[in-house]
Amino acid sequence: MTRPTGRAVRSSVEEMLPQAEDGNTVVIDFSAVRCLDISCADEVVGKLLLQYGQGQYFVLSGVTEAHCESIEMVLERHGMSVVAQSRDGSLQVLGPLDEPVRRAFGAVQESDVAAASDVADRLALTTEAAQPLLDELLTRRLVTLEADQFKALSA
Repeated sequence: MTRPTGRAVRSSVEEMLPQAEDGNTVVIDFSAVRCLDISCADEVVGKLLLQYGQGQYFVLSGVTEAHCESIEMVLERHGMSVVAQSRDGSLQVLGPLDEPVRRAFGAVQESDVAAASDVADRLALTTEAAQPLLDELLTRRLVTLEADQFKALSA
């Protein structure tokens, strides 16, 4: 996919976004995409996250290693992160994220849902030390929080 194709895909997604309520997860499926260049990744992922990333949660599904390379470059440039689910169902965070925060995401993901104390135990930290890591995940919209339970985004 190239920039013009990416622009068309982004426009299609933007047309559907008013139907999604704030706080819902929008899944962008890359499983039918064989090749993704950086300019297309910027049009689809970069511009969507820049414009809607504060009101929506986004998950990229069906991503391959090749997709991730282009997407990572875009996210790095914009200082953004997003959850990606590979074709085998495994989750990862793409984009710049400090290693302790990345480990906290892994701890939440492994638990399915987890309280701050659960994440702290998994990371051998105090709850007070784990909380800023979880707050960063919330700020970057990589996890949700319901009734004091954190949940990693997924498709």
